[in-house]
Amino acid sequence: MFKWFKRQLDTIKSPTLDWVQVEVTTLCNGACIYCPHTLMGKRWTNKQMPIDLFYKLIPFLKYTDMVYLQGWGEPLLNNNIFEMIRICKDRGRRTGFTTNGMLLTEETIRKLVDLELDIIGISLAGTTAPTHNHIRKGTDFNKLVSNLELLCKIKAERKTPVPAVHLAYLILKSNFHELKEILPLAKRVGAKQIVASNLTLIIDSKLTTEAIFNDTRRMDYYSIALEEIKDKAASENIIFDYHGPGLDNASGCCRENVRHACVINVEGEVVPCVLTDPVLCKTREPGNGNPPCYIFKGHSFPIKGISFGNIQNETLTHIWNKKEYSGFREPFKPELTKSPEQILSEMPQCCVKCYKRLGA
Repeated sequence: MFKWFKRQLDTIKSPTLDWVQVEVTTLCNGACIYCPHTLMGKRWTNKQMPIDLFYKLIPFLKYTDMVYLQGWGEPLLNNNIFEMIRICKDRGRRTGFTTNGMLLTEETIRKLVDLELDIIGISLAGTTAPTHNHIRKGTDFNKLVSNLELLCKIKAERKTPVPAVHLAYLILKSNFHELKEILPLAKRVGAKQIVASNLTLIIDSKLTTEAIFNDTRRMDYYSIALEEIKDKAASENIIFDYHGPGLDNASGCCRENVRHACVINVEGEVVPCVLTDPVLCKTREPGNGNPPCYIFKGHSFPIKGISFGNIQNETLTHIWNKKEYSGFREPFKPELTKSPEQILSEMPQCCVKCYKRLGA
Protein backbone atom coordinates (compact mmCIF):
# COMPACT_ATOMS: atom_id res chain seq x y z
CA MET A 1 0.00 0.00 0.00
CA PHE A 2 2.81 2.41 0.88
CA LYS A 3 4.54 1.82 -2.47
CA TRP A 4 1.25 2.37 -4.32
CA PHE A 5 0.63 5.61 -2.43
CA LYS A 6 4.19 6.77 -3.14
CA ARG A 7 3.72 6.12 -6.87
CA GLN A 8 0.44 8.04 -6.89
CA LEU A 9 2.01 10.99 -5.06
CA ASP A 10 4.92 10.92 -7.47
CA THR A 11 2.52 11.14 -10.41
CA ILE A 12 0.47 13.98 -8.91
CA LYS A 13 3.52 16.15 -8.19
CA SER A 14 5.53 15.21 -11.28
CA PRO A 15 7.00 18.12 -13.27
CA THR A 16 6.08 18.92 -16.86
CA LEU A 17 9.38 19.56 -18.61
CA ASP A 18 10.22 20.95 -22.03
CA TRP A 19 13.11 18.53 -22.22
CA VAL A 20 15.38 16.31 -20.17
CA GLN A 21 19.03 16.38 -21.15
CA VAL A 22 20.89 13.15 -20.42
CA GLU A 23 24.68 13.03 -20.38
CA VAL A 24 25.42 9.58 -21.79
CA THR A 25 29.20 10.00 -21.81
CA THR A 26 32.01 12.42 -20.95
CA LEU A 27 34.41 10.79 -23.40
CA CYS A 28 35.23 12.58 -26.63
CA ASN A 29 37.30 11.79 -29.72
CA GLY A 30 37.82 15.50 -30.44
CA ALA A 31 40.13 18.07 -28.86
CA CYS A 32 38.41 21.40 -29.43
CA ILE A 33 40.58 24.31 -28.35
CA TYR A 34 37.86 25.85 -26.14
CA CYS A 35 36.41 22.73 -24.51
CA PRO A 36 37.00 21.85 -20.84
CA HIS A 37 37.55 18.25 -21.96
CA THR A 38 40.69 19.48 -23.75
CA LEU A 39 41.78 22.28 -21.44
CA MET A 40 41.51 20.32 -18.19
CA GLY A 41 43.72 17.56 -19.56
CA LYS A 42 44.46 14.85 -17.00
CA ARG A 43 42.00 16.40 -14.56
CA TRP A 44 39.09 15.41 -16.77
CA THR A 45 36.84 12.56 -15.63
CA ASN A 46 36.08 10.13 -18.47
CA LYS A 47 32.91 8.16 -17.80
CA GLN A 48 30.16 6.29 -19.63
CA MET A 49 26.57 6.15 -18.42
CA PRO A 50 25.91 2.41 -17.99
CA ILE A 51 22.71 1.06 -19.50
CA ASP A 52 21.51 -0.06 -16.06
CA LEU A 53 21.55 3.56 -14.92
CA PHE A 54 19.74 4.66 -18.08
CA TYR A 55 17.01 2.10 -17.35
CA LYS A 56 16.32 3.99 -14.11
CA LEU A 57 15.30 6.95 -16.26
CA ILE A 58 12.41 5.10 -17.90
CA PRO A 59 9.73 6.03 -15.32
CA PHE A 60 10.66 9.71 -15.72
CA LEU A 61 10.41 9.86 -19.51
CA LYS A 62 6.68 10.54 -19.21
CA TYR A 63 7.48 13.95 -17.69
CA THR A 64 8.80 15.33 -20.98
CA ASP A 65 8.25 15.28 -24.72
CA MET A 66 11.94 15.59 -25.59
CA VAL A 67 14.99 13.63 -24.43
CA TYR A 68 18.34 15.01 -25.57
CA LEU A 69 21.20 12.56 -25.12
CA GLN A 70 23.97 15.10 -24.67
CA GLY A 71 26.49 16.33 -22.13
CA TRP A 72 30.24 16.94 -22.06
CA GLY A 73 31.12 14.20 -24.53
CA GLU A 74 30.51 12.55 -27.90
CA PRO A 75 27.27 10.52 -27.60
CA LEU A 76 28.22 8.00 -30.29
CA LEU A 77 31.10 6.80 -28.10
CA ASN A 78 28.58 5.16 -25.75
CA ASN A 79 28.14 1.62 -27.07
CA ASN A 80 24.56 1.59 -25.77
CA ILE A 81 23.47 4.75 -27.59
CA PHE A 82 21.19 2.88 -30.00
CA GLU A 83 19.46 1.05 -27.15
CA MET A 84 19.03 4.37 -25.33
CA ILE A 85 17.42 5.91 -28.40
CA ARG A 86 15.16 2.86 -28.82
CA ILE A 87 13.99 3.10 -25.21
CA CYS A 88 13.02 6.76 -25.67
CA LYS A 89 11.35 6.23 -29.03
CA ASP A 90 9.39 3.18 -27.84
CA ARG A 91 7.84 5.46 -25.22
CA GLY A 92 6.88 8.10 -27.74
CA ARG A 93 9.55 10.63 -26.79
CA ARG A 94 11.18 12.92 -29.32
CA THR A 95 14.89 12.13 -29.15
CA GLY A 96 18.07 13.80 -30.34
CA PHE A 97 21.74 14.44 -29.68
CA THR A 98 24.61 16.58 -30.97
CA THR A 99 27.71 15.01 -32.48
CA ASN A 100 31.02 16.04 -34.00
CA GLY A 101 30.10 13.76 -36.90
CA MET A 102 33.29 11.74 -37.06
CA LEU A 103 31.57 8.46 -36.16
CA LEU A 104 28.72 8.79 -38.65
CA THR A 105 29.58 5.71 -40.68
CA GLU A 106 27.07 4.30 -43.14
CA GLU A 107 26.14 1.55 -40.66
CA THR A 108 25.59 4.08 -37.87
CA ILE A 109 23.54 6.38 -40.10
CA ARG A 110 21.28 3.52 -41.19
CA LYS A 111 20.72 2.52 -37.56
CA LEU A 112 19.80 6.09 -36.61
CA VAL A 113 17.37 6.31 -39.54
CA ASP A 114 15.85 2.94 -38.63
CA LEU A 115 15.37 4.11 -35.06
CA GLU A 116 13.67 7.29 -36.33
CA LEU A 117 15.92 9.57 -34.31
CA ASP A 118 14.23 12.98 -34.44
CA ILE A 119 17.16 15.40 -34.34
CA ILE A 120 20.86 15.15 -35.00
CA GLY A 121 22.81 18.29 -34.14
CA ILE A 122 26.14 18.85 -35.86
CA SER A 123 28.85 20.88 -34.11
CA LEU A 124 30.64 23.38 -36.36
CA ALA A 125 33.26 26.07 -35.83
CA GLY A 126 33.71 27.21 -39.40
CA THR A 127 32.44 26.67 -42.94
CA THR A 128 35.84 25.78 -44.38
CA ALA A 129 38.17 22.95 -43.45
CA PRO A 130 41.14 25.09 -42.29
CA THR A 131 39.06 27.14 -39.84
CA HIS A 132 36.84 24.35 -38.52
CA ASN A 133 39.69 21.85 -38.17
CA HIS A 134 41.91 24.36 -36.36
CA ILE A 135 39.27 25.14 -33.75
CA ARG A 136 37.66 21.70 -33.47
CA LYS A 137 40.88 19.72 -33.47
CA GLY A 138 40.50 15.99 -33.94
CA THR A 139 37.62 16.45 -36.36
CA ASP A 140 37.65 16.85 -40.12
CA PHE A 141 35.31 19.25 -41.90
CA ASN A 142 35.39 17.51 -45.28
CA LYS A 143 34.67 14.12 -43.74
CA LEU A 144 31.85 15.63 -41.70
CA VAL A 145 30.21 17.13 -44.79
CA SER A 146 30.64 13.87 -46.68
CA ASN A 147 28.96 11.97 -43.83
CA LEU A 148 26.04 14.40 -43.83
CA GLU A 149 25.63 14.08 -47.58
CA LEU A 150 25.44 10.32 -47.10
CA LEU A 151 22.78 10.87 -44.42
CA CYS A 152 20.78 12.96 -46.92
CA LYS A 153 21.07 10.21 -49.52
CA ILE A 154 19.92 7.48 -47.12
CA LYS A 155 17.00 9.62 -45.89
CA ALA A 156 15.95 10.18 -49.51
CA GLU A 157 16.15 6.44 -50.21
CA ARG A 158 13.96 5.72 -47.18
CA LYS A 159 11.67 8.67 -47.96
CA THR A 160 11.93 9.92 -44.39
CA PRO A 161 12.52 13.42 -43.00
CA VAL A 162 14.25 12.15 -39.86
CA PRO A 163 16.65 12.64 -38.33
CA ALA A 164 16.32 16.37 -38.94
CA VAL A 165 19.77 17.94 -39.26
CA HIS A 166 20.48 20.99 -37.07
CA LEU A 167 23.76 22.85 -37.42
CA ALA A 168 25.28 24.13 -34.16
CA TYR A 169 27.79 26.85 -35.02
CA LEU A 170 30.03 28.15 -32.25
CA ILE A 171 30.64 31.85 -32.94
CA LEU A 172 34.16 33.10 -32.26
CA LYS A 173 35.78 36.35 -33.28
CA SER A 174 38.16 34.37 -35.50
CA ASN A 175 35.45 32.42 -37.37
CA PHE A 176 32.63 34.97 -37.52
CA HIS A 177 33.47 35.92 -41.10
CA GLU A 178 32.73 32.37 -42.26
CA LEU A 179 29.21 32.42 -40.82
CA LYS A 180 28.02 34.14 -44.00
CA GLU A 181 28.49 30.80 -45.80
CA ILE A 182 26.39 28.81 -43.35
CA LEU A 183 23.24 28.91 -45.49
CA PRO A 184 24.81 27.31 -48.59
CA LEU A 185 26.28 24.66 -46.32
CA ALA A 186 22.92 24.06 -44.64
CA LYS A 187 21.25 23.53 -48.02
CA ARG A 188 24.03 21.21 -49.10
CA VAL A 189 23.57 18.91 -46.10
CA GLY A 190 19.79 19.24 -45.82
CA ALA A 191 19.71 21.23 -42.58
CA LYS A 192 16.57 23.22 -41.83
CA GLN A 193 17.75 24.80 -38.59
CA ILE A 194 20.94 26.60 -37.53
CA VAL A 195 21.80 27.68 -34.01
CA ALA A 196 24.71 30.10 -33.70
CA SER A 197 25.89 30.35 -30.10
CA ASN A 198 28.60 32.16 -28.17
CA LEU A 199 31.60 30.94 -26.23
CA THR A 200 30.12 31.12 -22.72
CA LEU A 201 32.31 28.84 -20.61
CA ILE A 202 35.79 30.31 -20.87
CA ILE A 203 38.38 28.10 -19.19
CA ASP A 204 41.51 29.60 -20.74
CA SER A 205 41.93 33.37 -20.28
CA LYS A 206 43.61 33.53 -23.70
CA LEU A 207 40.25 32.72 -25.26
CA THR A 208 38.55 35.77 -23.71
CA THR A 209 39.12 37.83 -26.83
CA GLU A 210 37.44 35.14 -28.93
CA ALA A 211 34.04 35.86 -27.33
CA ILE A 212 32.32 38.38 -29.61
CA PHE A 213 30.44 39.96 -26.70
CA ASN A 214 33.84 41.18 -25.48
CA ASP A 215 34.51 42.88 -28.82
CA THR A 216 32.36 45.88 -27.87
CA ARG A 217 33.69 48.15 -30.62
CA ARG A 218 32.15 45.92 -33.31
CA MET A 219 28.74 45.26 -31.77
CA ASP A 220 26.93 46.94 -34.67
CA TYR A 221 28.87 44.90 -37.21
CA TYR A 222 27.96 41.62 -35.49
CA SER A 223 24.31 42.57 -34.96
CA ILE A 224 23.75 43.68 -38.56
CA ALA A 225 25.49 40.61 -40.00
CA LEU A 226 23.50 38.20 -37.81
CA GLU A 227 20.20 39.86 -38.67
CA GLU A 228 21.03 39.73 -42.38
CA ILE A 229 21.73 36.00 -42.14
CA LYS A 230 18.50 35.46 -40.21
CA ASP A 231 16.44 37.34 -42.80
CA LYS A 232 18.03 35.48 -45.69
CA ALA A 233 17.54 32.15 -43.90
CA ALA A 234 13.85 32.91 -43.37
CA SER A 235 13.43 33.61 -47.10
CA GLU A 236 14.85 30.14 -47.77
CA ASN A 237 12.68 28.45 -45.12
CA ILE A 238 15.62 27.83 -42.79
CA ILE A 239 15.48 28.72 -39.09
CA PHE A 240 18.49 30.74 -37.96
CA ASP A 241 18.63 31.29 -34.21
CA TYR A 242 21.50 33.26 -32.77
CA HIS A 243 22.57 34.31 -29.28
CA GLY A 244 23.92 37.77 -28.54
CA PRO A 245 26.09 39.48 -29.53
CA GLY A 246 25.57 41.91 -26.65
CA LEU A 247 25.09 41.22 -22.96
CA ASP A 248 22.27 42.30 -20.64
CA ASN A 249 23.78 42.64 -17.19
CA ALA A 250 20.40 43.08 -15.51
CA SER A 251 18.87 40.01 -17.09
CA GLY A 252 17.03 37.60 -14.82
CA CYS A 253 16.48 35.06 -17.59
CA CYS A 254 18.51 32.00 -18.52
CA ARG A 255 18.99 30.50 -21.94
CA GLU A 256 19.34 27.08 -20.33
CA ASN A 257 15.62 27.05 -19.42
CA VAL A 258 16.31 25.93 -15.84
CA ARG A 259 12.65 26.36 -14.84
CA HIS A 260 11.34 23.85 -17.38
CA ALA A 261 14.24 21.49 -18.06
CA CYS A 262 17.00 19.64 -16.26
CA VAL A 263 20.16 17.69 -16.90
CA ILE A 264 20.84 14.18 -15.64
CA ASN A 265 24.57 13.75 -15.73
CA VAL A 266 26.64 10.68 -16.48
CA GLU A 267 26.49 9.57 -12.84
CA GLY A 268 22.74 10.10 -12.43
CA GLU A 269 23.00 13.47 -10.66
CA VAL A 270 20.13 15.87 -11.40
CA VAL A 271 21.58 19.30 -12.16
CA PRO A 272 20.09 22.57 -13.50
CA CYS A 273 22.30 22.81 -16.63
CA VAL A 274 25.52 21.47 -18.13
CA LEU A 275 27.44 24.47 -16.80
CA THR A 276 26.72 23.31 -13.25
CA ASP A 277 27.51 19.66 -13.98
CA PRO A 278 29.66 18.28 -11.09
CA VAL A 279 31.77 16.47 -13.72
CA LEU A 280 33.35 19.85 -14.52
CA CYS A 281 34.85 20.29 -11.07
CA LYS A 282 35.96 16.74 -10.37
CA THR A 283 39.60 15.87 -10.72
CA ARG A 284 41.49 12.66 -11.42
CA GLU A 285 44.92 14.19 -10.99
CA PRO A 286 46.52 13.18 -7.65
CA GLY A 287 47.75 15.95 -5.41
CA ASN A 288 45.82 18.74 -7.11
CA GLY A 289 43.10 19.93 -4.76
CA ASN A 290 42.50 23.26 -6.48
CA PRO A 291 39.15 23.43 -8.27
CA PRO A 292 39.09 24.22 -12.00
CA CYS A 293 38.24 27.83 -12.76
CA TYR A 294 36.48 29.81 -15.46
CA ILE A 295 36.81 33.41 -16.59
CA PHE A 296 33.96 35.87 -16.21
CA LYS A 297 34.45 39.55 -17.04
CA GLY A 298 38.20 39.33 -16.60
CA HIS A 299 38.11 37.55 -13.25
CA SER A 300 38.69 33.93 -12.38
CA PHE A 301 36.09 31.95 -10.41
CA PRO A 302 36.04 28.31 -9.30
CA ILE A 303 33.64 26.07 -11.19
CA LYS A 304 31.05 24.82 -8.74
CA GLY A 305 28.98 21.77 -9.48
CA ILE A 306 25.40 21.57 -8.26
CA SER A 307 23.42 18.40 -7.67
CA PHE A 308 19.96 18.24 -6.14
CA GLY A 309 19.81 14.45 -6.00
CA ASN A 310 20.55 11.25 -7.85
CA ILE A 311 18.05 9.13 -9.80
CA GLN A 312 19.79 6.01 -8.52
CA ASN A 313 18.14 6.47 -5.14
CA GLU A 314 15.44 9.15 -5.57
CA THR A 315 12.64 9.84 -8.03
CA LEU A 316 12.93 12.78 -10.37
CA THR A 317 9.66 14.15 -8.96
CA HIS A 318 11.05 14.13 -5.42
CA ILE A 319 14.26 15.79 -6.55
CA TRP A 320 12.46 18.45 -8.62
CA ASN A 321 10.20 19.39 -5.70
CA LYS A 322 12.94 19.68 -3.10
CA LYS A 323 13.01 23.00 -1.30
CA GLU A 324 16.60 23.61 -2.43
CA TYR A 325 15.82 23.00 -6.11
CA SER A 326 12.61 25.05 -6.02
CA GLY A 327 14.58 27.85 -4.38
CA PHE A 328 17.20 27.67 -7.11
CA ARG A 329 14.55 28.15 -9.80
CA GLU A 330 12.57 30.87 -7.99
CA PRO A 331 14.61 33.93 -9.15
CA PHE A 332 14.08 32.93 -12.77
CA LYS A 333 10.29 33.32 -12.71
CA PRO A 334 9.37 35.81 -15.45
CA GLU A 335 6.39 37.13 -13.50
CA LEU A 336 8.48 38.37 -10.57
CA THR A 337 7.85 42.04 -9.81
CA LYS A 338 11.05 42.55 -7.87
CA SER A 339 13.75 44.90 -9.11
CA PRO A 340 16.67 43.42 -11.10
CA GLU A 341 18.91 44.16 -8.12
CA GLN A 342 16.68 42.18 -5.77
CA ILE A 343 16.42 39.26 -8.19
CA LEU A 344 20.18 39.11 -8.68
CA SER A 345 20.78 39.26 -4.93
CA GLU A 346 18.67 36.09 -4.52
CA MET A 347 20.10 34.27 -7.50
CA PRO A 348 22.85 31.63 -7.04
CA GLN A 349 26.25 33.23 -7.56
CA CYS A 350 27.15 30.67 -10.23
CA CYS A 351 24.23 32.06 -12.27
CA VAL A 352 24.96 35.72 -11.54
CA LYS A 353 28.48 35.17 -12.89
CA CYS A 354 27.41 33.27 -15.99
CA TYR A 355 27.29 34.59 -19.55
CA LYS A 356 24.22 32.47 -20.33
CA ARG A 357 22.27 34.50 -17.78
CA LEU A 358 23.36 37.66 -19.55
CA GLY A 359 21.87 36.44 -22.84
CA ALA A 360 25.05 35.16 -24.50
